[in-house]
Amino acid sequence: MTAILSTVQRDIMSNRPPQQLNILITMYLGYAAMMICRQMITILSPAMLADDTLGLTKTNLGDFAAYGTLGALVGKLIWGPLADKIGGSFTFLIGIFLSALFVIAFGLSPNVMAFTGFSFLLYCTKSSGWPGMTKLVGEWYHPQHYGRAWSILSTSSRFSVVLATLFFGWLLSFMHWRSVAFIAAAFAIVIFIYCYFYLKEKPDNPNFFKENISDEGTPEQTIASKQALDNKYNHPLKDTGTISGLVAFAKSPRVWLVVIMLMMLTCMMAFLDFVSVYLMESYQLTPSQAAMASTVFPIGSLVGLLASIAFYDRFSKSGIRTVLTIALLLSLFSVLTLKYLPLFNLSNELNYLVALAAIFFFAFSISPAYYLPMSIFSIEYGGRHSATLVCLIDAFGFAASATFAFIGGRLADSAGGWSSFMNMLIIISTIGIISVWGFMHSEYKAAKKIAR
Repeated sequence: MTAILSTVQRDIMSNRPPQQLNILITMYLGYAAMMICRQMITILSPAMLADDTLGLTKTNLGDFAAYGTLGALVGKLIWGPLADKIGGSFTFLIGIFLSALFVIAFGLSPNVMAFTGFSFLLYCTKSSGWPGMTKLVGEWYHPQHYGRAWSILSTSSRFSVVLATLFFGWLLSFMHWRSVAFIAAAFAIVIFIYCYFYLKEKPDNPNFFKENISDEGTPEQTIASKQALDNKYNHPLKDTGTISGLVAFAKSPRVWLVVIMLMMLTCMMAFLDFVSVYLMESYQLTPSQAAMASTVFPIGSLVGLLASIAFYDRFSKSGIRTVLTIALLLSLFSVLTLKYLPLFNLSNELNYLVALAAIFFFAFSISPAYYLPMSIFSIEYGGRHSATLVCLIDAFGFAASATFAFIGGRLADSAGGWSSFMNMLIIISTIGIISVWGFMHSEYKAAKKIAR
């Protein structure tokens, strides 16, 4: 871990000017604030379920997640084209402010209908974060540094969820869940004020990237760097309108392959919404204990992304294809472990530890494939329509995730319980392996064609 962090620090300080680092920190904090607001629904779920005045069921919680995911889907359709028109920084700032506002509204909600409505609106506004960052990364970073920039920014999502789940889970042990929601919103507003003063749309210097290219490296790396910049400034979609861009996306097999891949991976990531309740019911934990124990998922995801910082930009397309496919095989093994763990007749304590380890490795193995290939592809292939493309891909993913949430909550409430839930996750994980290999293979073939 120390080696990875030192590598990142060295590369950032030697190859990137202070402006890039400032923008990176601002985006990191801003997206963390939005993720904390979004995650509050999951963090508060065990306490809300235990609140007798609300009379909620696991089906209600599944519905909150499902309608929230539908809100995220609608948000993607709104924020993507909007970010391409008004810019990444303005889109990003609107998202932080509205996310804080809707967390407050969620905390004031009196009934299931209000909870569901504000879940929808909260997830909808949080959807502005990724397209906003897509535009900003495209403006501020060299194409050959997209992988590392996205790897670092993606840890914001996981790191913030880990800290938020631990901190707000601890607050739930002695505070009412509504008060905890208000504290989270106050934190987001503070971050919004910081981002308002420090976030810039793009560099002022037109030669920004030329000055940022390191003199070190082989002639082949220098040529690849120039080709990447040439594609950035002379992109095939440079002078096209939104409709023309959408038509080009619809005709591309590579776009459809990444859509299928992300649909599977988004469903797998949506397991996070059920982890705390799964642990609470399977291992007789209190709501506070379950909320804190569920941090094993975002911790696993965070470690996976930290590992990807060190390798992603250094591997060839074929190397990335191999690594991500192996990682997805590990995720399937982790789900199979959760499914068949009761058959091993281990002690309750050992069962619990093995379950936590399986959840950790599940999240560890899927996070690089979930965050990085689609984000990099959207900037490189989408060009001036990058925010629209990333949101369209995400929209398909969220549609699949909403279906997963609707079905998952009902399966967990059914006679088969969590065993039936795991059966569904096993099927999705298997398809996920095939889809990840298929998309990365298409990227490998495209890279070979360009190199000829």
